[in-house]
Amino acid sequence: MFDVVINPSFLPENIKLEKKVILEEIKMVKDNPADDIFNYFYKIIFNGHPLSFSILGSTKSLKALNETAISHYYKKNFNPDGIVLAAAGNVNHGALVDMVINNFEGILTEKNHSVAAHPICKPDYKRRKKIYKSKTEACHICIGGPGCSRVSRDKYPLSLFTNILGGSMSSRLFQKIREEKGLSYAIFASNTQYTDGGVTVIYAATSTQNVSRVMDLIYKEIAMLKKTGIPAEELAIAKENIKGNIVLGVEDISSRMFRLGKALLVDSDVLTIDEILKRIDNVTVKQVNEVISKYFREEDLSSVIISKPSNGRLK
Repeated sequence: MFDVVINPSFLPENIKLEKKVILEEIKMVKDNPADDIFNYFYKIIFNGHPLSFSILGSTKSLKALNETAISHYYKKNFNPDGIVLAAAGNVNHGALVDMVINNFEGILTEKNHSVAAHPICKPDYKRRKKIYKSKTEACHICIGGPGCSRVSRDKYPLSLFTNILGGSMSSRLFQKIREEKGLSYAIFASNTQYTDGGVTVIYAATSTQNVSRVMDLIYKEIAMLKKTGIPAEELAIAKENIKGNIVLGVEDISSRMFRLGKALLVDSDVLTIDEILKRIDNVTVKQVNEVISKYFREEDLSSVIISKPSNGRLK
């Protein structure tokens, strides 16, 4: 493991081979509109911000990568100032620290490497509506807008609301649009938080003739929740749902390790599972109702649709 970090091999033939693999992955995503639509959605939501770029990159950016660029990135970022090491499971902390010191001895003493802090800039958001054509039988829809950051006080109330709206099979949108109306096989709502912003999104797949009807039902459900508010019993169910997923997640050692590493890398402190569960329990109905009006105003929501080419208009 340590050799991969300390002595990586950037052989031209290996880079060439890996670029071919990633190119095939880009093609695979393009063939799956249920995945590809999120690339389009992030592009318009974050509008030129680094979060708007696809993780895989593009064919053009991939071709521009070479051994020099990769080596420069490695030297700039893979050093003690830019590395977080997390471990979970039956670990002897002292032995692990000694192992890290012994294996990283060469770069721990180097002074010529430094990582400049990346400036945190707020995404420049403007409401947009886009339709993209693709060879797909179903129409894929994303509706949403900016969310909150990882340090925002809205973090837990917003997660609870998206769970109520479309986070499970008992959620509002799943029940109304799929179970009652039979208009969509897949529909969900979620939110993702980053250090410098976030995103809220509602996804649905439906037939071309049902696009307007599905979107109208989504907007009406949000409007009704704004008017009536979230019932206390529904919030209680959402809390148990999210807490259950968190507890199940830490049963997996790899998930626990990644949670610790992510918290060390981007958060100011590392919360215990009990602390996280307590923060969820402390969320009030009032806080959840406030985030509905703050993040789900219809006049601020962008929409992206992927549909097959046709002479008629979407209905």
